Amino acid sequence: MNKILQNSILASNLSKTVLYSIEFKLLMGLSKTFSFFVKPPKEENDKVLVKHLQEGVIKLHKEDARNIDEGYYPLDVIKPKSPFMHLKNLPYIIYDSLKISRRRKLNRKKDLENDLITAPDYLKRNYHFQTDGYFSERSATIYEHQVEVLFSGTAAPMRRMLIKMIKEKLKTKSSLKILELGAGVGSASIDFSKSFDFENYVISDVSVPYLNLAKKRLMSKNKNESRLHFVQTAAEELPFSENEFDLVFSIYLFHELPKDVRDKVLSESHRVLKKDGVFAFCDSLQVNDDPRLNSVLAQFPIDYHEPFYKGYTLWKTQESLEKTGFHEINSDHKLLSKYWLARK
Repeated sequence: MNKILQNSILASNLSKTVLYSIEFKLLMGLSKTFSFFVKPPKEENDKVLVKHLQEGVIKLHKEDARNIDEGYYPLDVIKPKSPFMHLKNLPYIIYDSLKISRRRKLNRKKDLENDLITAPDYLKRNYHFQTDGYFSERSATIYEHQVEVLFSGTAAPMRRMLIKMIKEKLKTKSSLKILELGAGVGSASIDFSKSFDFENYVISDVSVPYLNLAKKRLMSKNKNESRLHFVQTAAEELPFSENEFDLVFSIYLFHELPKDVRDKVLSESHRVLKKDGVFAFCDSLQVNDDPRLNSVLAQFPIDYHEPFYKGYTLWKTQESLEKTGFHEINSDHKLLSKYWLARK
């Protein structure tokens, strides 16, 4: 029976990969058609590397299926998004892909209409060359879809890998006080809130439009909504007391931060954690985690404007965690993501 369940989950995940891969090819083809006006991202033509990535995708989806079968997170984390909303957003995704490619061609990195953005200066840019950066409702609405297109439907399974790792690291598994940093539109928050027994779960982000959408999504879907709290804050300046949380975590945050800010986030995370609390994050691979993918890591910040990405891939993370005061540090990596866990 378990094998049947795992195969069903695998089939569901692979169908999403096929769908988003088709959409990626559609957007790539569109950029090529209008290449006089826009610049498409680099297309990977190394067949050996492509095969390696395809094998990694299948391996990831199989592990995701096992984790669900073993109870690390519930089955409904793979529940399909609304087909209506998917189709509704697709024209905006297509249109914005041309605007993104146009910015890439012109190398326009600070094409923001809102001059009154409340955020640190390093964030006031068009990450991924996306329209409005992280600071509009329209950007928030299509962001998760854009991410899944970029990663061929593997972003959600890669995020979920951290849930199992945290559960194996935590000594207590009930009535947790949780803080999520840089939650964005709540893509990880939905799965984490379904997977942990918590007394209090603070979901934070610097972007008001993104945080508002996260709140809308979670408050309509979560039976524990009274225990969910939403706080607009930068991760390096947390408005919380010392020793307040059992778990502090983030998903794909650190590669978008300058080195000095990364260190501040580690320091703040350590400050607000209880003794023996767990700090964890999922982010991009780093150089030589999988040497076959070093060329992919080098190209990514060029295609998608990630100014601090190269520095992150070379970041001596273990050293920084130790210097901050963390211990019991361990890491792992799967497909394109890397995972770090440590204890205060």
